[in-house]
Amino acid sequence: MTESRERTEPTLDPSEAPKSEAEPSPAETTPDRPEPAPAASAAAEPDADAPAARETAPRALDDEGDDGAADDAEDAEQEEAEAPPSEPAPDSSPVLVDEDALLGVTTRALALAALLGFSIATWLQLSFTGGWVNDFLTENVLPEGRRMTFVQGVVGGAALGAAICAYFVSQFRKKKRNLVTIERWLWFVSPLLLLPAVPSLFRYKPWVNEHERLLPIVLFLALALEILCFRALIRAPLKAREWWEELREQVPELVRRRGAFWVVVAGSLFYAAFFSFILLRWHQKLRTGNFDLSINDNLMFGGLHGRFLESTVVFPQEPGKYLANHAKFGGYLFLPIYALYPRAETLLVLQSVLIGAGAIPLWAFARRHLPQWTATIVALAYLAYYPMHGASFSEFQYVPIAAAFLFATVWAAEERRWVLMGVAAGMGMLMREDIPLGMALVGGFLALSGYRPKAGLTLAAVAMTYFVVLRFYVMDSAGDWWYPNMYKELWADKEKGFRSVIKTLISNPLYVFSKVLVEKKVIYLLHLMVPLVFLPARRWYLWAAFIPGALLTLLITNYDPPVMFSFHYVMHWAPLLFLSAVLALKSLGDAQSGGSTARRQAATIAFAAASLVLTFNYGAFAMRDGGFKGGFHKVEFGISDSERQRYQNLKTLAAMIPDDASVAATEKLGPHVSARLLMYTMRHGPQGAEWILASSRELKLSRTKPKLFEVVKDGSYGVVKRIEDLALLKRGHDTAGNAKLIRDWRLAELPKKGRDKDRDKDRDGDKDRDRDKDRDRDKDRDREKDRDREKDRDDKSREQPEPEPADGEHDPRPPEEDPELKAPG
Repeated sequence: MTESRERTEPTLDPSEAPKSEAEPSPAETTPDRPEPAPAASAAAEPDADAPAARETAPRALDDEGDDGAADDAEDAEQEEAEAPPSEPAPDSSPVLVDEDALLGVTTRALALAALLGFSIATWLQLSFTGGWVNDFLTENVLPEGRRMTFVQGVVGGAALGAAICAYFVSQFRKKKRNLVTIERWLWFVSPLLLLPAVPSLFRYKPWVNEHERLLPIVLFLALALEILCFRALIRAPLKAREWWEELREQVPELVRRRGAFWVVVAGSLFYAAFFSFILLRWHQKLRTGNFDLSINDNLMFGGLHGRFLESTVVFPQEPGKYLANHAKFGGYLFLPIYALYPRAETLLVLQSVLIGAGAIPLWAFARRHLPQWTATIVALAYLAYYPMHGASFSEFQYVPIAAAFLFATVWAAEERRWVLMGVAAGMGMLMREDIPLGMALVGGFLALSGYRPKAGLTLAAVAMTYFVVLRFYVMDSAGDWWYPNMYKELWADKEKGFRSVIKTLISNPLYVFSKVLVEKKVIYLLHLMVPLVFLPARRWYLWAAFIPGALLTLLITNYDPPVMFSFHYVMHWAPLLFLSAVLALKSLGDAQSGGSTARRQAATIAFAAASLVLTFNYGAFAMRDGGFKGGFHKVEFGISDSERQRYQNLKTLAAMIPDDASVAATEKLGPHVSARLLMYTMRHGPQGAEWILASSRELKLSRTKPKLFEVVKDGSYGVVKRIEDLALLKRGHDTAGNAKLIRDWRLAELPKKGRDKDRDKDRDGDKDRDRDKDRDRDKDRDREKDRDREKDRDDKSREQPEPEPADGEHDPRPPEEDPELKAPG
């Protein structure tokens, strides 16, 4: 029964048609390819040897759900790392006697040796010759005389490499040994041609915030590494294979059997602990905000008291209208955990744990289709995925959390554990109203591939029905909000909302395409795809994985965060991209699809290298201040004594507020007092709250400062206590300290915006016109200077031109202002 299931189990690769049991496989019908003739072998050595034996399909499972799971676990424990693909030993090849063939082999060997010498010499100079490398990589600047020394060094390295190769060629010819052996060894070490990239890419300073420069470089080098590794693997000499076998035998049995799984578990735990620690520190630095941490904390606290999806932070007058914004029913599944410690900190830790835990079901799924250590690389690359690190810093969000449930759904479908699949899918869809799109995609893929058609159709139907009913009926009936405005440029016939966007998408796809192919969205896709070396794009049927992310991010025209790599919206893409990467690697290793073991191994090495380089430069694990971005912020990982003291000051003031009292707080203080039924943001005004918690550092929002000044001036609130930049006010309290607060915080210096809009518009118009005039004057001045320089050159004057003004003496651009905090969501 088991063998029969193995032959008939459908595949997740739609391009592979199921074969009849009677039909012999290529491995059964095609004899081993004979060794090519000497002349032909030397003149045009093939790119790959005969395809390896077809890999065994994933073990099928019984309909009851138990079916072979134990056998699969046993297989996983016994699986060992793969050796390089087998091919005839180089020493068994006949000695070449044809002069043309000898010349071809010699020429290729000398060229490879020269390139290797060039690369090693370049690597040595970049690694060990001083601190000039950063300026060299960023500005092409070298100390005087250094460039010529550099050129001489690399040319000398190339010459030395060629000379060493020439010596071995002469010795082989004297001893009448096969020159192909030399070429094989050179191809085997050919990945060293990229050695100079190591000190270049692992110097972080040249690449800080230079994503647009680094991403194309990493993509090109990763693809080059894949090609070189493939050629190295298919030409691995006999001694290299023997060394690999000896190395494998020295690995302890326990590591071979269980090491891969425990590496992934350790990685997941490390991710959870690391991000819990730095997010709690970020919270203590008072860098989290009302939008979105206070919103979600307030929603969870309301759930403890039977008030579901009511947010006084977003809708102070109509808290039940929050359903028009988001449907986060899934958050209430965690109420038993939240009830143990009902604070915002609990949500931050919960998010870190669930994101890290997602690597385990991802590994379990990948293990079904790939060797266990290849599956481990995929899981670790997921944990190292720097866009997901940014998502973790985008306050607290349910989209990243849903990834773990999506992975669990796919793995349960793989194992035919239907109850577990239904539970995981249901929990995932409840996280937020847009998650069912990804679930529907997974279901459709399972159905169309014929792999799990019944389960796939059921999942797709349930997910799409839930999405349509929830998004277009339940949420619309809850009220109107600004979210459809994100798609404003795709509205059709002056009709607002998502229905209008769908009409445009169906009726005018070319117009929609023009709104997608813009620079910032192309760069956004590079952020998402380069760490995976575009593996999901290498098979046409895997492009389906792009659909949910494209609909939920690329179609947005009037809101930037969904197309910024540092926000949680990337998690509409990431889980499906990594699942697709697993299937892409499987296809690359499948002989029936034109792949081979060597191709899969080479792609895996490139994938791992790209992930390592990018997480080193832009990920959170490096803990490099200013080099990692989460949300709108460039994150600082340390915490100063003054920040610790400010946090203690805040805790002192917050402890004076009763737990059941209503509070209005400024943006960064709100998350520390949001675990209550009535919590407001001062940008909306105090709303009659009993207490106000404010900071003088958080008055830049156009509505916050006027609202605070109004209630302090009219005496409706009085200052209870002040500590440095923090102040606690209470409704009806003594107003003796109000005048001093107004003076110290300059609350009377109100911005005109909102009070005299016309005057503000006039002033802004005057500023714009002044800036335009400045730009025109600068352009005229530059043109005049250009004409003067041309005249000087024409007259061939020997006089030195006068120095130009230094850059930055006049910048026609307006000074940068603090942006408004992002919209809720």
